[in-house]
Amino acid sequence: MIKPITVNEALIGNALLNIKEGNIHPCLKMGFSEEQLKAINNLSIDEIMDISNSVVSFAKVEINHETFWKLLAIAQANTQQRQIIDRALLLGASIEMLHQYFGLSTSEVSARRQLLGIEEKMGRKAAASDEESTHIWEIWQRYKQRMEILDSQEGLELLCLIAEEGNMNLTVVWKLVSEWYSKHK
Repeated sequence: MIKPITVNEALIGNALLNIKEGNIHPCLKMGFSEEQLKAINNLSIDEIMDISNSVVSFAKVEINHETFWKLLAIAQANTQQRQIIDRALLLGASIEMLHQYFGLSTSEVSARRQLLGIEEKMGRKAAASDEESTHIWEIWQRYKQRMEILDSQEGLELLCLIAEEGNMNLTVVWKLVSEWYSKHK
C-alpha cells in the first residue's frame, strides 16, 4: 500500500526543489523565513525523513471555500471547452477555425490532433458541392433561430450538430454558415 504524502513532506519537498533550482521567492511566499530555508538546505536525508514523517504538522492548512468553488467552476468550464475542441477536431475543424473560436495556435491544434489520433492532410479543404451546400442550407434553416452569435461556444456546438447531421466536414459547414449568417444578421 502506498503511504499518503503528508503536508510536511509536500512542503519540505517543494522547498528543497525550489532551493536547488535557485527559486527561494516561492518558498518565502509559502511562509518560510530565509533562516528556515538555510536550515532546510542543510538537512540530511534522515532529518528530511524525520520531518516529513512526523505526525505533528508544522503548517496549518486552511480551505478557502469561495476560492475552491471558483476554481472548480473554472476547471469544469475548461473541461467542457476541451471536449468541444476535441469534438470539433474529430469533425474536421481547421486551425483557422479553432484559432478564431478559442485562440489556439497551430502547435496547440496539431498537438490535440496528435493526441486524438487524427491525421490531417495538408492543403485546403475541398469546397462543398452544390448538392452538399443545399443539404447544409436545409439543415441550417431548421437551426438558425437557435444561433444568437455564430462566434460563440454555443454557435460552434450548433455548427458541430449541423456537420454531424449533414455528415460533412465542420470547416466546410463553418464557411457556408458564416457566409449565410453574415447576410442574415
